[in-house]
Amino acid sequence: MEKEVAVERGMDNIEDIRQTYDRALKGDTEGLKRFYQNKPADTLFNRITACKDTVFHIAAQKGSKEVLPALLRMVPPPRRLELLKMKNIQGNTILHEVAITGNVEVADSLLRELLSSNGPTVTNELDIGEIRKQILGDRNNLGETPLFRAAEFGKTAMVKYLAQLVEEAGNLHDHYRREDGITILHSAVIGQNFETAIWLLNKDPLLATYKDINGKTILHLLARMPTAFKSTSPMNKLEEFIYNCFPSHSDDDNEAGQLSLSQINDLVCGKHSKSNHQSNRYIDSKMNHTICKWFAEGWVTLNRIWTSKKTHTLAVKLVEMLVWRDTSWFVAHAQEQDTICLEREEKEETEIKTEEGTPKIGSSEKRSKSPDTPLLIAASTGIMEIVRLILEMYPQAVEHVSQKGQNILHVSILHRQFKIYDLVINEKKEATKRLVLGIDNGGSTILHHAANTTYYHGGSKPTPPLQLQEELTWFKKVENHIPHPYTMHRNKDNHTARELFDMQHLDQLKLAQDWVKTTSQSSSTVAVLVATVVFAAAYTAPGGFHAQSGRPVLLTTEKPLYSFFTVMDIAGLASSLTSLVIFLSILTSSLELPQFSRRIPRNMSIGFITLFFSVTATMLTFTATIFLLVQLEKKWTTSLTYAAALLPICVFALFQFPLYYEYFEAAVKSIFEFIKKILPRF
Repeated sequence: MEKEVAVERGMDNIEDIRQTYDRALKGDTEGLKRFYQNKPADTLFNRITACKDTVFHIAAQKGSKEVLPALLRMVPPPRRLELLKMKNIQGNTILHEVAITGNVEVADSLLRELLSSNGPTVTNELDIGEIRKQILGDRNNLGETPLFRAAEFGKTAMVKYLAQLVEEAGNLHDHYRREDGITILHSAVIGQNFETAIWLLNKDPLLATYKDINGKTILHLLARMPTAFKSTSPMNKLEEFIYNCFPSHSDDDNEAGQLSLSQINDLVCGKHSKSNHQSNRYIDSKMNHTICKWFAEGWVTLNRIWTSKKTHTLAVKLVEMLVWRDTSWFVAHAQEQDTICLEREEKEETEIKTEEGTPKIGSSEKRSKSPDTPLLIAASTGIMEIVRLILEMYPQAVEHVSQKGQNILHVSILHRQFKIYDLVINEKKEATKRLVLGIDNGGSTILHHAANTTYYHGGSKPTPPLQLQEELTWFKKVENHIPHPYTMHRNKDNHTARELFDMQHLDQLKLAQDWVKTTSQSSSTVAVLVATVVFAAAYTAPGGFHAQSGRPVLLTTEKPLYSFFTVMDIAGLASSLTSLVIFLSILTSSLELPQFSRRIPRNMSIGFITLFFSVTATMLTFTATIFLLVQLEKKWTTSLTYAAALLPICVFALFQFPLYYEYFEAAVKSIFEFIKKILPRF
C-alpha cells in the first residue's frame, strides 16, 4: 500500500514538472500563476529538467519580458538571494541564462527585483554593493561570468549593460578570462561576434595584447578565419553583384562613419580609388539601406549575402584596430644561406620506426606546421585584407621569416595562395628581389614549394587535366621569377624542384591521363554516331526525288529552307569527322606531363567545340526536315514544334557548356601566352 502511494506521488510530481516546463516554454504567464498559487513556496525552487534547471532558468533562457518578472514576484523576499545563486548542472545562474538572450530589460528587472535595497531582500550583514559584485562575478563550470557569456554569444547591448554594472560594483578586468585561459575578446572573435569585439576593444585597447594559453593573440585567430573576409569567401558573379549593392552597415550611421566604411569596402575589394567612394556613398545611404532591408527580410538568400557583407566589414575594421599593436613580425629567425647547391652527398633514407612499427618519413617530408605570426598565417589562408593592412602599416614586415626559415613567398606558394603571391610580387618589387632568393631550413627554394603538394587540395579547376595544367602553369610562373641557377638547386632531400614536381604529381598525372582517355573514347563514339546520322540524311532528301531529273522535290518549292538543310547537314558531317580525328589523335598521343601544359587542353577544347557544333548542326538539320515535311497552320502549334526541336540543343548546351568553356578559356590563354612569348619585347 505504501509503495502504491509513493508511485502515485511520483507520478503527480512528474505531471507537475511536465506542466511547469511546458508552460514556461510557451510563455504562459497566467497558467504558471495559477499553478503555483496553491503550491508551497519550495515548489518554485524544484528542478524540472535533467540539467537541474529550475522554472526560473527556463524562463530566463526564453527571455520573456512577462514570465520571469511574474515568477520573481512570487518568490518570498528572504529567499531571493538564494534564487540568484541557484545553478544548473553547467553552473549557470539565472543571470547567466538571461545574459545570452540579450534582453537587457529582463536582466535589469531581475537585478532590481532581487537586489532592491528598499525591501527585506537580503540580510543586513552584507552590503548591497558587495552582493551585486558577487552575483555579477559568479562563474559557471567553465569559469565564465554573465558578462563573459554575453560577449561569447555576441549580445552587445547586454555586454554594455553588464559592463557598466561591473564597473560600478568592482573591477572589469576580473571578467576578462575564464579558467582555460581564453579571454573575453578571444571568445567573442571565435564566435565571429565582431561588433561585440570592437566595442570591447574600444573599451579597453589592451585586450589586443592578451594571449591565450597557446600564445595566440586575437589577430592570430582572425588570420585563421577565412570565412570572415571577402577575399576568401567564394561567390559567383550574381552573388558578387548583389553583395556590392548592399550597404556595409546595419544601422543608420552618420556620413563620416559611412565614408570610413567605404574605405573598408575598398580594402576588402583590394582597390583604392576615389570613384569607389562616390558610388559607396549611395550604397551606404539611408534610402538604399531601407530598400535593401525590405528585400532582405523577404528573401533568405539576400539576407545571407547582406549578413556576410556586414561580417566582412566588421572583421576588417577589427583588424585595423589590432594591426598597429602587432609586432610579432619583428621577431627574427635563422634562415639558410642563399647558397645554391647543385649536388649533395648520397644519404640513407631517414625513415624512423615508431613503437608500432610503422615507418616515419624524415623531417623534411613532414607536414609543416602553421606559420607563427598573423602575417604568415593570413598568407597561408589567403586573407588579403590582413596581409595588405599589415604591409601598409609595417612595410618592413614583408622581410619576416618564420621558424622554419620561410618568408611570405614560401608560405603563399606552398599553400597555393595566388593572390597573396601576386600582391607581394607586384607591390613589393624591391623586396621581392631578395625574397625570391630565400632558402628555408629544409634547403627548399620557392620553386620547391611550387612543386610541393602538401597543402594542395585540387585547385580551382573542374577536371583533372585542367588541374594539372594549373599546377604546371603555377610552377612555370614561379620559375620565371627566380634566377636560372636556382632551378638547379637541390634541397636537403637531394631533389631539384623539377624532380620534386614530377614525383609529387605522379598520381595527378595518372588521374588526368585516365580522364582524357575515357572522355576521348566517349566523345569519339558520339562523333561517329553523329557522322553516321548526318551522312545518311545527306542521301535521304526530305520529300524524295524527281523520277526524271533526280533532283530533290522540295528544292524547287522550298529552296531557302532546303538550302539551310543541306548546309547544316554538311556542317554537321564535317565538324563530327573533325572532332573524331582530334579525339583519335589525343588517344594515340603519349600523354606525357609536359603535354598537359598546352597541347592536351588545347586539343580537348577544339574537339569539344567541333563536337558541340556537330550536335547543334544535326539538331538544326532535324528541325529543317520537320519544317519541310510538316506544314502547320496554327502559330501556337508551330511554336511548340520549334521549341521541341530545339530542346535537345538547349539541354546539351546547359550541361556541357561550362566544361567546354573551361577548356576553351584554357586553350585561348595558352595561345596568347605562346604568341606573347615569340613576339619581340620593345
